[in-house]
Amino acid sequence: LPFPELQGGLGGSMLDSVLLFEELGRQLVVEPFLETLVLTGGVLSRNGSESSVQLLQELMAGKLQGAFANTEAVSLGSEQALSTRAEKQGDAYKLNGRKVVVHNLGSADVMVVTAKLSHDELALFLLRPDDKGVSLRTYPTIDGRTAGDISLKNVEVDESRLLFVGEAAETVLRQVQADAMLAMSADMVGSMNTLLERTVNYTKERRQFNSRLVDFQVLRHRMVDMFVATELATSLLYAAAMKVRDGAPDAYQIAAAAKAKADKSAKMVAHSAIQLHGGIATTDELPIGHHLKRITVHEQRLGNTRTQLHRFQTPPVPKAATTVAAMKVA
Repeated sequence: LPFPELQGGLGGSMLDSVLLFEELGRQLVVEPFLETLVLTGGVLSRNGSESSVQLLQELMAGKLQGAFANTEAVSLGSEQALSTRAEKQGDAYKLNGRKVVVHNLGSADVMVVTAKLSHDELALFLLRPDDKGVSLRTYPTIDGRTAGDISLKNVEVDESRLLFVGEAAETVLRQVQADAMLAMSADMVGSMNTLLERTVNYTKERRQFNSRLVDFQVLRHRMVDMFVATELATSLLYAAAMKVRDGAPDAYQIAAAAKAKADKSAKMVAHSAIQLHGGIATTDELPIGHHLKRITVHEQRLGNTRTQLHRFQTPPVPKAATTVAAMKVA
């Protein structure tokens, strides 16, 4: 859906993808669309080399899965604090470092990994789990999916595995992060809509003191608050998606704002849904608690709410994305 027709896609925009991710969130779909297509596929699509496009087509066909390894134990979502290093040795690079909470790591066939070169230049590399020196530790996450940690010890890769470097890497990273923030925001909006609908329906059926719960005014007020929170998050989500679609200079900032708003609103809606349902909402039989777990995981991905607010307050520095091949020609 989001990839150019020349690369085998449908030529859609992030606005189209937002509609898809809303439905994925509504239904608690656990397949790795975000990790495989938005993050890994987003980087490969922007690289545009023949090998990257071939990999992208395999990702789109479902033959391969991807993972995006950027988070480190002390980075807190900031690329400036990355400790993973890539040392150039002739025509190759040697990587050392550790990445944590890499979602879909256990099923990934290819991984996009961030690292710092000499002079603290950011670089994006393409690695495979079976590369010599790569060690993986996987574990389940509370939302029914999986993640893992990557240890890189003298992992040697040739120059063809370097996707982006320097300003181009920073630009592409911001672009795919903006797409991912919107995708997660849309996922949470989908959860919010489901939680609101199920809560309203439940209070129409559940009776207490010979009255339906929906007849109590204080509970109606709570559900109105849930509706307002959902609508505000949805409005900001679509505004941000249009910014990204149109390539606005502040698209990254507004995408971060949409993620921060979705984080806050989704938690409020989920907590209210649990309170209005009562203890049954925390059981595995109802999806209410599962939506809260999914929202909790999304809140921490690509930086928590505080990180997103910091990104929103940071003035953008627009730069044109350049592939490694184009930089060599220049």
